[in-house]
Amino acid sequence: MNEIGLLRNQLAAEWTHVREVASACATAHASARTPPAEGALEAFSQACARYLRRALGCFEQRERRLGELYARLPAADPGRQALERLRSIGGAGEALAKLSAATADKGGAAAELRAREAWVELARFANGPRNAWCGGLEALLASNPRVKDWRTFAGIDADSVVEERSLYARVRETLPAGIRLVAGPV
Repeated sequence: MNEIGLLRNQLAAEWTHVREVASACATAHASARTPPAEGALEAFSQACARYLRRALGCFEQRERRLGELYARLPAADPGRQALERLRSIGGAGEALAKLSAATADKGGAAAELRAREAWVELARFANGPRNAWCGGLEALLASNPRVKDWRTFAGIDADSVVEERSLYARVRETLPAGIRLVAGPV
């Protein structure tokens, strides 16, 4: 497999993990019988939040770098126009804001209800509009054979792969009973 193929595979794996983690955390919160102040659900929520902050932060940086790459093109360039259409869907920054809402409130039944709703909304966004964004991005980049552009955009190296896999493994280790890592609607 060539380098672009490796980068594409890693990006796809990371996005699948984001969708799985967001969906699992939303499901865990929606099915929780008690507030997650202690115990397995709290550890899982923290692992999910840490993973998602890192992964969505990386995607936000990628969006910025992609914008810089395509900003060099003429305004009428199809790639630049396609990127503008993608931006209208909502980027990783919007997903990070949803994550902040999901993890901001602490204590009390009302705060837990808001957190549950925020996790569900984040999972819906990740599996709906944001997933469409990633599909559009894949189509846009498929026409770019320049390895240098892919390296610049992706920002993936051995250390980032190890970090992503480590944080994802922590999420898997803290899965509450009955919760699975499956991407899809909540």
